[in-house]
Amino acid sequence: MTLKPRNVDFYYNPQMTERLTKDFLKVVATDVPFSMIEDELLYLMNERDISCFRIPKSKTRDGLDHVFYFEIFINDDAPESKLYKYIYQKIDRSKKI
Repeated sequence: MTLKPRNVDFYYNPQMTERLTKDFLKVVATDVPFSMIEDELLYLMNERDISCFRIPKSKTRDGLDHVFYFEIFINDDAPESKLYKYIYQKIDRSKKI
């Protein structure tokens, strides 16, 4: 069973896709390949109508919260389609209560 909604995908660009994968594997303490969780991430961002996802400090190699940011594009030829273009990731140092 896949969680990926129809008409939602990552914006495909070989260099950007490679950078996202490398950034993710550099930050997240896991042996699971990024390709195995892509659909779940897309599903969550789409369902919550957000353009980022957070990796909590309990799951990172450096023990800090990290946020991965995306730009959302709507396909002019198919307005029901949504593409998530990876922009960057950064450490979230905000204090949470």
